[in-house]
Amino acid sequence: MAEAVLSVDAEVAFKMHMDLGEGPLWDASVQALYWTDLVNRKLYKGDPISGRSVERDLPYRASRVTPCRNGQMLFSFTRGPAIGSYDGDVFAPLATDFEIPKEVRVNDGACDASGRFWTATYDPTLSAAIGCIYCVENGRVSTKATDITLANGIRFSPDNKTMYFVESLPGRLWAYEFDLAEARLGGRTLLVDYEGTGVKPDGCTIDTDGCVWVAEVNRSRIARYTPAGKLDQAVRVPALKPTSVCFGGVANDVLFITTRCTGDEDNPLAGSVFAARVPATGLTEHPYGNA
Repeated sequence: MAEAVLSVDAEVAFKMHMDLGEGPLWDASVQALYWTDLVNRKLYKGDPISGRSVERDLPYRASRVTPCRNGQMLFSFTRGPAIGSYDGDVFAPLATDFEIPKEVRVNDGACDASGRFWTATYDPTLSAAIGCIYCVENGRVSTKATDITLANGIRFSPDNKTMYFVESLPGRLWAYEFDLAEARLGGRTLLVDYEGTGVKPDGCTIDTDGCVWVAEVNRSRIARYTPAGKLDQAVRVPALKPTSVCFGGVANDVLFITTRCTGDEDNPLAGSVFAARVPATGLTEHPYGNA
């Protein structure tokens, strides 16, 4: 893109070689970062000040974890979301009626301001639009949209009137009209069209200005788009495939960025977690569960 934008450089926060780093989550209560390695079924917890992290094995692949109001964690396992804890080995299905076809997988997700969990499924063969967007509330699931090929980031605007949704294939950033009271999606607007560029949009996060920060795979950056779809800031990442992003740090002005390590990138930093301080403040992530 030819737009002139404010750019900053990300630096290594946790050097590692994850096959597929995903789902960074900042825990302000302990000033720590969580993230997953989806391929290797790992959950990490790290201190960005020291650069040290600990890991635990997971029973299934997970794209992220989400906080719960009761102190537990919501695990986005690819076969269905479940409730558990960082140290525990018991995982209870988030919804007993969350039964997805065997040919799809669950990916990214987020909670709205009422504590509902929104997530979506995708076709792992990347050949058919058989995925759906779902909403889970009080242990019950409802389908909100269909015909999704590769679902990814979901986030909500500060005024709770827009749901942003990343469809990695064919490569689009959508803005859905959103009714918080009714948990209803309305019409959608195409904010950014990546189709044909070779760039795959992936995970995303939101700042207090209502702008969307999107991880752009194959472009080595995190891009900030205004609610009108205008690119106005970017974070350069020293790895080709940034996968997801969240805000954190003491002032909630640091972007934490996961990446993946693949055979087509000869880069010793690929698969690490990066961080960049930016001139923006992130929204605190909504926990799952009724207020």
